Amino acid sequence: MYLLGTILIVSSMVTALFATTGYVFATHGNAMALTYGRLGTRLTFGFVVLIVLLLTYLFVAQRYDIQYVYDYSSQDLGFGYRAAAMWAGQPGSFLVWVLWGIIAAQLLIHRTRHAEPYVLSVIMLLQVALLVFTLVLNPFVPHVDANGAPFMPADGQGLNPTLQNPWMLIHPPILFVGYALLAIPFAFAIAGLWRRDYDGWIHGALPWALSGWAFLSLALLLGGYWAYETLGWGGYWAWDPVENAALVPWLTGTALLHSMLVQRTHGGLRRTTFALAIITYILIFYAAFLTRTGVLSSFSVHSFVQEGLKNLMTGFLVFLAIASLGFLAARWRDIPHARPLSEKVFSRDSFFILMIVGLLVIATVIGLGTSMPVISALPGVGHSLQDFFGAAFDLDDGTRYNANTTPFTDGRFGLVESFYSMTVPPLALILVLLLTIGPLLGWRDTSFRHLLRALRWPIVAMVVVTCGAVLIGVRDLLPLAYVSFGTLAAGTNLVMIIRTLKSGWLRIGGYMAHVGLMILLVGVVGSSAYATPEQTLVIPEGETLSAYGYDFTFNGWQLSPDNTGFLDLTVGRGTQTQQMAPQLYEDQLMNATMATPAIHSELFRDVYVTPTDYEPPVDNNMASFLVNETREIGPYEITFLEFDAAEAHGGLESIPDSTVDTSSSNTDAHLSALLGAKLLVRYNGEEIELTPKIRLSANESDPAQAVENMPVLFPGGHEIAFMTFDSVRRMAVIRVEGLDLPTAPSTAVITVSIKPAIILVWSGLIIGVVGGIIAAIRRTLEGQAKLDGNRKPLGRGWGRIPRWFGPRKRASGSLAQGAPGLHIRDRQGIE
Repeated sequence: MYLLGTILIVSSMVTALFATTGYVFATHGNAMALTYGRLGTRLTFGFVVLIVLLLTYLFVAQRYDIQYVYDYSSQDLGFGYRAAAMWAGQPGSFLVWVLWGIIAAQLLIHRTRHAEPYVLSVIMLLQVALLVFTLVLNPFVPHVDANGAPFMPADGQGLNPTLQNPWMLIHPPILFVGYALLAIPFAFAIAGLWRRDYDGWIHGALPWALSGWAFLSLALLLGGYWAYETLGWGGYWAWDPVENAALVPWLTGTALLHSMLVQRTHGGLRRTTFALAIITYILIFYAAFLTRTGVLSSFSVHSFVQEGLKNLMTGFLVFLAIASLGFLAARWRDIPHARPLSEKVFSRDSFFILMIVGLLVIATVIGLGTSMPVISALPGVGHSLQDFFGAAFDLDDGTRYNANTTPFTDGRFGLVESFYSMTVPPLALILVLLLTIGPLLGWRDTSFRHLLRALRWPIVAMVVVTCGAVLIGVRDLLPLAYVSFGTLAAGTNLVMIIRTLKSGWLRIGGYMAHVGLMILLVGVVGSSAYATPEQTLVIPEGETLSAYGYDFTFNGWQLSPDNTGFLDLTVGRGTQTQQMAPQLYEDQLMNATMATPAIHSELFRDVYVTPTDYEPPVDNNMASFLVNETREIGPYEITFLEFDAAEAHGGLESIPDSTVDTSSSNTDAHLSALLGAKLLVRYNGEEIELTPKIRLSANESDPAQAVENMPVLFPGGHEIAFMTFDSVRRMAVIRVEGLDLPTAPSTAVITVSIKPAIILVWSGLIIGVVGGIIAAIRRTLEGQAKLDGNRKPLGRGWGRIPRWFGPRKRASGSLAQGAPGLHIRDRQGIE
């Protein structure tokens, strides 16, 4: 499989490079080169699909002779998780990224008209880079033994238990869809600079930018919910660097959308739009760099460790930034001055510019905090920054996620929640204020009287909701401001939705996204500012304790069908009861305790229960001993001296069992081993050495008969038995029979908190994503109508359905300025 898989990866790289070269030559008017570019794109698609299918087959077929399969899969995984384990590691995730990118490239062929060779040459070059990363981390490398010979283990190491969740099947692929789609506006922007088409590129890029933004929003939603219900962070957002890495390009992508709308409407912000399209994709690649090169491995709970990509990805990131921004700088003076924006305060132009600036400021703050481990690692920088930021914020010296590690002494550090919670909310409130009246404004100017009239009902709603919030306990100024102005902003956008519906539902996408964002922000503030402190409960089995008006009864620890374990809890409030089962078990793969919270959702709040510890029932008649350890059991003081190696012939050497009939011709005769525990017992002022034993029988079909205890008699008339042992830790378990001491019940330790307004977080995100999808559909239809020469606006209702397949109308007009010699014309209308 190594040879086949490697050949496929190399072939896909060659065909992608072939497509890039063909498209580059096509920009000089070579019609045959255009055909080669398309052929290379199609061939790359075929090879990438074969690679994905082959790697998926290896995981499903449990081929542990492949190192990548061995590292991330095991026999206990179900079919879905075996398939999803394909993108659990770095090479598989790069491969999924390439797959979505090459699928998008197929959709761009024949549909970008004049810009096709320019756009596709950039897209295919990006695929070459991602395929190089995949080859360096070759997922088809065979598993070898200590001597370097190919080896087929019986089982694999398995998938991280935190990844064994249904969201693992959905979240990573959707994230990479967003990454792949946001490469297309970048490619269109480079093509626009290349062709000196400083306005036309917007029409082709806008639908892809909206689609990429919607998928990235959905990925953030799914990632947040995954963290909320599974990871036990105590919430949906922990300002983890890996979370922030995807949030920053989402913010700049949002700014890009608003800038594109300004330019599309009246030609404004040309240079800003180019810069944002380029910066957004650089930040996407920077996010991949942060999470996949190991630079955040000491500062994040789910960053990849370094696997040999740091230098390679650093080099490509530098090339990408210098080449694209350098190209923009070279064309900067050539870009025509935009039409002057409105100088009126109450104009949509002014509010869009302020919105873009606000988004970029927030992205810069979050990006700075996320990049601090990289920035502080620069020689001579870290210690100075530590003094500056440490005066106001908490710092992570590299020990936050693992207290057993050694703090960094070279100046490296990370910024944690206190930095973001103090800086981001006030800045985000500015965006809320802009969205209160921004949607009601005209592009150039607005009648103040009409504006006040449109604000009547939103203001009434704001007053009612604000009074209600005060009555239920919202008193702090910042949360109250979010509730008030968030309600006002949602109301004004609802007014615009009602007005715009007269022209068709496809026109409400942007306003719907704004409504979702406002609901989300109010939910985030409410669930963060007014969540109750975590209260720890230590509940013996069968008993009930109360917290925050709820009664928690611990029914015991139960074993799950998948061999994990959970705490069986009954949660009651009044006459209503609810079963909750937070998971808590020891994972052998990770050699760690796995804790998954349980959530009881009500309409306006969630009861969030996180398992902390479990103490099994304590039999006071029994105790475990390390060598030379002394414990008391009842009236006896017992010291475990050592294992009786003489009796057991080394402790584990098998000897013939005298009970076996040696005259039998059966060659599978039973063997057994004797192992003793030398004990020093003190009782009534006397000391005596005793050696209880156990007999271990090999090839015993009945596990109950495999271990036979051989107790000895105590001076006080009781028997002492050697129950079991741990040879690795050199530990023995001793029990005194006949004392009948009481057994202490098992105990569960849980933390309980109440999180209000969570439903606003999820519903706001969903509404926002749906709004983005509607906007993407609209812009796609409008862009296709423009390409087909139909400049009529979309009708009401469903609008015009695009003709995705079949011939197109020929595009009319001459070549764009700056593309001399490109006289390619085919049946699809490429000129």
